Amino acid sequence: MSKNALLKGTLILTLAALVTRVLGVAQRIPLQRILGDEGMATYGIAYNIYGILLIIATVGIPSALSKQIAEYHALGLYHEARQTYRASRDFSLVAGLVATVVLYLIAPFYAVHISHDPDAALSIRAIAPALLLFPLISIMRGYFQGLQFMSPTGLSQVSEQILRVGVAVLFPVLLLGAGWSKEVAVAGASFGAVAGSLGAILVLLYFFRKERGERKKQLVEQREFRRLQRKEIFRRLLWTAIPISLASTAIPLIYFIDSSTVIPLLQGDLGQAGAKEMLGILTGRAQSLASIPPILAIALSSAVLPAVASSFSRGDLGEVTRTGSLALRLTLVTGAPLALYLTAGAFAVNGFLFGDVQGSWVVALLCFGSIFQMVMMTSMAILQGLGKVMLPMWFVFAGIVAKAVLNPVLTPLFGIYGVIVATSAAFVVILLLNMWAIRREVPLDVIGDRLSGFMAASIGLVVVVWLVYQGCVAVLPGGWHPAIYYGLICMATGLVSFPVYGLLLVWRKGLAPEDIRYLPGPVRRICAKIGVGG
Repeated sequence: MSKNALLKGTLILTLAALVTRVLGVAQRIPLQRILGDEGMATYGIAYNIYGILLIIATVGIPSALSKQIAEYHALGLYHEARQTYRASRDFSLVAGLVATVVLYLIAPFYAVHISHDPDAALSIRAIAPALLLFPLISIMRGYFQGLQFMSPTGLSQVSEQILRVGVAVLFPVLLLGAGWSKEVAVAGASFGAVAGSLGAILVLLYFFRKERGERKKQLVEQREFRRLQRKEIFRRLLWTAIPISLASTAIPLIYFIDSSTVIPLLQGDLGQAGAKEMLGILTGRAQSLASIPPILAIALSSAVLPAVASSFSRGDLGEVTRTGSLALRLTLVTGAPLALYLTAGAFAVNGFLFGDVQGSWVVALLCFGSIFQMVMMTSMAILQGLGKVMLPMWFVFAGIVAKAVLNPVLTPLFGIYGVIVATSAAFVVILLLNMWAIRREVPLDVIGDRLSGFMAASIGLVVVVWLVYQGCVAVLPGGWHPAIYYGLICMATGLVSFPVYGLLLVWRKGLAPEDIRYLPGPVRRICAKIGVGG
């Protein structure tokens, strides 16, 4: 692995994730206006159960495949890598078919008896065909990530999201215009995932054909190789994949618990319609915005697992420490300010995107909790790269138990805010256990003596956002259109707060010189001008 391979791969995946998340949030804006908060609740129910079935269908094989491909290529075992990929590919095709049938059949029962939203049955069935292709898509992405070639994953994610968003917004408009019910319109939005899967698979097939020559050259160079039995391949894959799969269910399972329990827990106080509307705010607004700060963590998790696995397989513990520490530090220093901005500026962002400020405190609290989520995700990938694939599974189980216990305990006391506190508590439990286990294997220097600088920059950002927001509210006319009114506030708070965060971070030494070397060129030049980082 070259010195900057991790950062190059992370940059590609971060840009792709940024585009897809922006498109995802942009999609929610017209959908919320077309379908309303209740319609978004139904939409969220379908997507959350789909996400669980997708993880079960792939059984964590993409991450396990990424890890094994990285190890095989580090040792020059190209034939073994190819055999492992083909076995994984065949498994994904069968698993996709089975998952599609299962999701289609259980849709009515889950909608009526579990989520307490009968309208969700049609939406769940509309999204089911996406499971035909997504296991294969995940396998192909895992293969390329194992080669530390991140462009196919990034471009396939972007193409998937463009088609998904386009269909998800267009179909409800056409269906409602043709006189169909809102239930059918929500199902049309859910069908966007099927269109997205077609876009992703076409991009991945293009890259696979493009790289065929290089793969053949590597196979010829390896004169001696061992033919692996399918039984041996699956045994080794599943030994890694099943724990990784169960570990990766942390966020989908937490959101699945909410989709399944929020309406029953809240309907006593709010009624069926009120509880469903609150779930729509949680899934349609808060969860979509809270998914933005962990963008870098998602990219780092995909890039750091094969990088750590490759270094660890060579016995280079020093490189493991450097890579792991850098990944966690970048996650925290770059992800936290965005989470804090969305927390402090929740009213402005919510009003700008969705036309009103309803549920802004829900958005703020869940976005703050995303700080724990992002560090949890990166630390989990490091632990898996160290070969400790069983531990994250048990740690996630502990977090899910905490969530399942706290939801019914806190929700009657604090309403929807109890649900969000339970979510953050689950992230914290998993994160603490991950860090404890990593430090038993290798030392880490995540933030160290940079903590005071990081805290000063973070507090400065929150204070600036609050002050600028209050100033804008006092000055701007209240009768303006929400998009203009809150859009100007978002622009003002962002243009002031993020530079303040960056300057405080550098001035108070929240970034060390060795960290600054990994920042983009323009940022390095600014740091050099003010005498930081050399």
